Amino acid sequence: MPASSRFSPPGGRSPGRAVLVLVVGFVVLCAATVAIGWLLTHPLKQTMRGENDVNRWIADQRTGTLTDVAAGGTLVGQTLTGVVVLAVLGIAFAVWKRSWWPLVFVIVLDAGLGLFYLAGTELDPRRRPPVHILQSGLVPDASFPSGHTGTATAVGGVLAALLWAYTRVPRWMLVLLVTVPAYTMLSRLYAGAHHVSDVLTAFAYAGLWLLLCARTLLPSRPLSGVAGDAGGRPGGRRARWPAPRRRQAPRSTS
Repeated sequence: MPASSRFSPPGGRSPGRAVLVLVVGFVVLCAATVAIGWLLTHPLKQTMRGENDVNRWIADQRTGTLTDVAAGGTLVGQTLTGVVVLAVLGIAFAVWKRSWWPLVFVIVLDAGLGLFYLAGTELDPRRRPPVHILQSGLVPDASFPSGHTGTATAVGGVLAALLWAYTRVPRWMLVLLVTVPAYTMLSRLYAGAHHVSDVLTAFAYAGLWLLLCARTLLPSRPLSGVAGDAGGRPGGRRARWPAPRRRQAPRSTS
């Protein structure tokens, strides 16, 4: 196998083109995230005050049981949880498929999400909702974007992307994994840590970055036969049906 193909992503792009796609995509998404944060904290600041009413209503619904349930959603989105789960998934699929691309996919995805969050919190400081926050130690003006939501989206999305690329798990089962970030989003709103726009923005940029990384660094979904194979045969060749036999005309006995 040539060295160039050995280091080419399974998607078919050359290494240089793959890097270019990821860099351009990252810059665009990062700029869009910062721009959304600027709009929320400057021109739309007064308009978005209506989000506080949503947070107040949610805070009024708090109970001991719901608080315990919401703590689970916060745990899923914590940085340590994300690092451990993503590392386990990346290493497990890399060993199983004997390919380092699942691990590269996880590393690139997580690095990008960290930089999105850093850019948003540093360039677009935003006060947290005016309710009692159930989690102590949070930076008061780091409401935008929701880092927990980004991490939870990565946890559910990475598992879905790897299963999609390397197995034949039904699509409806993969769609169910969207409940992971949804759980964390609701939990963060319940805890009073973020506004609605904070969690929605994080879900959007994390989902788009996940999609870009998966399409660039992971193989296409297998159609039949062995996973990761274009047509169920080694080498990516599609299986060919034997050509039908031609019926011979009966010989004349005259």
